[in-house]
Amino acid sequence: MNKYYLHNGSDNIGPFTIDELKQNKITPTTPVWCEGMEDWKDAGSIEELKVLFLVIPPPIKKTRQEEPKQSVIKEKKRNIFWRIYKLFRIVAIIFLIIVGIIILSKIFDKETDTSSTYQESVMTIQEIEAAEPVNYLKADGTYNNNFIGDKVKINGVITNSATVTTYKDIIVRVNFYSKTNTLIGTEDYTLYEFYPPNSSQEFKLKVKAYSNVSSLGWEVVNASTK
Repeated sequence: MNKYYLHNGSDNIGPFTIDELKQNKITPTTPVWCEGMEDWKDAGSIEELKVLFLVIPPPIKKTRQEEPKQSVIKEKKRNIFWRIYKLFRIVAIIFLIIVGIIILSKIFDKETDTSSTYQESVMTIQEIEAAEPVNYLKADGTYNNNFIGDKVKINGVITNSATVTTYKDIIVRVNFYSKTNTLIGTEDYTLYEFYPPNSSQEFKLKVKAYSNVSSLGWEVVNASTK
């Protein structure tokens, strides 16, 4: 059996047996040379090397009778899957519509309940604040400590801490105290103004200067609602 040399582009390599040539994965156009050859030849032109380039025949095609059967089976499967998909899509759409209706109804009911609850809450607060105005009206301020003369000036402030109720015609009671902090007398004054919720307004009064008065105090004793 001959041994062949290969040319790698710059040098000769080998010699190789036929099995070794097969391991080198030569092609029919690979240049080879062996002893007795006048020049390099393509491997595919040498008879004993043709065994390295045997062509594997293609697989036998299926008969025409088998093809229609498989096509029919595939078509049936495709139709079944398509029907299942269409059914699933219809069911999903119906489900989403039902869920959307339920969510919208709950939102609407919640808004209705919230509005109703808020209205009831406001009405309740108004009733409570209107029934007990002194709980939400506070009188504060300063006065002139000079009790010489017949009048004492009061610079007061009315604070309305109610949430929704506006008061009017507030009655302020002025208390007169002695040096021993004994109540000497009282006088009621009406402030004919509107006092909105969460607001403060100033007022001024000139009250009678009693004898033996050492200090003054005042408070809200009643009011009307708007």
